[in-house]
Amino acid sequence: MISKKRHINLKLFSIIILFIFTAKFSYSQNTFELTKVEFFGNSSFSSSTLADVIVSKESPGWISQFINSFTSFGKGASYFDSLNIRFDLLSLNEFYVSNGYFNSKFFAEYSADTAKKNISLKFYIEENQRALINKLNIFGLEVVPQLLNQSLFKSLTIDTTQYYSENNVKQNIDRIVVTLQNNGYMQARFDSTIIYRDTVKHNANVNIYFSVGASYQISSVLIEKSGEGADKVDEQMLREIVGFEENETYNLEKIRQSQVRLYRTGLFTSVILSPKLADTLQGKVPLIMTGLIGKMNELSPEIIMNNEQGTFNLGLGTNYIRKNFLGAARKLTSGGSFGIQDFFRIDFSNLSRKFSLQDTTLMGYWEGRIKIEEPYVFNQPIFGIFETYINVEKNNIGSIRRIGGKLSFEFELPSHTFVNYLSTYYNLEAVDFTLRFTEGAAKLRLNSTLSVLGADIRSLKTDSPLFPTRGYNLFLNLEEANLIPYLINRLSNKIIGSPAFYRALITFTNYHSLSQARNAIFAFKIKTGYTQSYVGSDLDIPSNRKFFAGGSTSVRGWQPRQLTRVQVVSAGQVPQDLIQSLSANAFVLGGGTFLLEGSMEYRYRFKNDFGTALFVDWGNVWSGYKDLRFNEVAVATGFGFRYYTSFAPFRIDFGFKTFDPENRIPFFKRKFFDIMEFHFGIGEAF
Repeated sequence: MISKKRHINLKLFSIIILFIFTAKFSYSQNTFELTKVEFFGNSSFSSSTLADVIVSKESPGWISQFINSFTSFGKGASYFDSLNIRFDLLSLNEFYVSNGYFNSKFFAEYSADTAKKNISLKFYIEENQRALINKLNIFGLEVVPQLLNQSLFKSLTIDTTQYYSENNVKQNIDRIVVTLQNNGYMQARFDSTIIYRDTVKHNANVNIYFSVGASYQISSVLIEKSGEGADKVDEQMLREIVGFEENETYNLEKIRQSQVRLYRTGLFTSVILSPKLADTLQGKVPLIMTGLIGKMNELSPEIIMNNEQGTFNLGLGTNYIRKNFLGAARKLTSGGSFGIQDFFRIDFSNLSRKFSLQDTTLMGYWEGRIKIEEPYVFNQPIFGIFETYINVEKNNIGSIRRIGGKLSFEFELPSHTFVNYLSTYYNLEAVDFTLRFTEGAAKLRLNSTLSVLGADIRSLKTDSPLFPTRGYNLFLNLEEANLIPYLINRLSNKIIGSPAFYRALITFTNYHSLSQARNAIFAFKIKTGYTQSYVGSDLDIPSNRKFFAGGSTSVRGWQPRQLTRVQVVSAGQVPQDLIQSLSANAFVLGGGTFLLEGSMEYRYRFKNDFGTALFVDWGNVWSGYKDLRFNEVAVATGFGFRYYTSFAPFRIDFGFKTFDPENRIPFFKRKFFDIMEFHFGIGEAF
């Protein structure tokens, strides 16, 4: 009876699926599906780029159509409409003209297969010669002071050696308007552009017209505050945070920076800083800050998800926040958290039985932290952070306890400069490290003290932090450790117990759009790091200042930190010379002092919220750059899926060990689950 019922349910399910598929496509029996769109003669632009320009769209494959027939995923069939050809030709002509091809010609034809009810559409393109810019004339800047005028013309990226490009002209127009608004011309705007095309000489004269208006100064800063905590926040303090002085030149970029600074205080539920145009008088304009101020005390539980150290970490925490702590818009935060690292690799079935500090399959941490943030340090727009912490971390080779303090200063820099982010810090930290071995109960307990001076320097030039489609990012981290204790000990004729070393890490990422819609992106990353001791041995350098590879943001065919120089030995086989080679205050084994890795990734975003990726990762770590061997570079290839939210993309990646320097068995002769690694991450891999 049970088997008969199961057979009926299976038959009913098959009928439903067949009905959905038939109903989806029955209406199109008398229409022709557009199965192929081709371009011929397009040497300057790819067919995929031109396909984004036209109205007619080629039908996706049958798998995509089938999935779309009963879900919101995939894409439905595209059907031929001869009326669209006229719009397609106009779109192609407009696209080519905007890129300097003024004499281009276009022709379209289609052929139908009446038996299969499909149509193939072909576009023939005669691009002809591309036009150069002959003259560039800019009108309306005559009233601007000479120095500013010269600066505007020097910033132009248009000259008579370049081909005409509408996009390049627009970028230069935007740059001029922003520069004017940052130098007092609050009402500066672009009026019009007139292009004179010479189709015989193949060149273009570009005339650009601006309306500059008057130059303005800030007369005052007006404060309008409301909300529960409004009466607890001093207006003069808010004016100091805004940072504009009386008669200072109007600057749009500085206004935006001031608004960000106001948000970072945590005082406001919402805040807007803008000029009060109705009160402009004789070149003076007041700024008005309108803000809704919330409670001064908050207790907030939180769910923690991140990708620190190349693993997906999940945890819980709680924070108490006291806003406007001792005045000056300081924010006090105290709290604690605990979490599990590499969450998806936990053996939950044995968790309760195996849970102990000796269990190498469960990695996690807990920490307590007190932090004070101040938005305006030394009467300058410098964001200061002082924090103290205690942290206990358990990983697969041991456990680490850190107690320390850190003082940081983040400097505000203009967005248009090459370096537009700078943070300096001093970190004093005491570390206790216990190394476990895989067999028996042998342990090695070591400790160290770190005194670190560091700087984090960035050049952020992408169009979006969540899904960059063009531009680049450059990150440089520089650190020096234990110089201060070393100098103190030398002056007192003592021998330094901890290693003194320096560390540098540089990462460069670049992004290129492959389509007009900016949903197909090619991205690449190259990353290198080096650390070296100048007092003591490289073996004494702590693991959190060494380099590891592998994980969801590194070489994705390997587990987090799996590509490392750590050698795991069993109890009873601990070499005495290894222990003797460590100073009394050293606390780590393993990790590399030289890192080299990179990635190439193709990203495709569809339906706005979903995406896919294909990637190639490579890299490894070595004990110094002289030990670099290219036949030891690990290579991983793979694919992934993305879900984009308003605050960060969530991703799943499947990486495969394409070349494993530790295992020379050919790729196709190895077991599938021996070469595949799964990673869950938040944010793009780079």
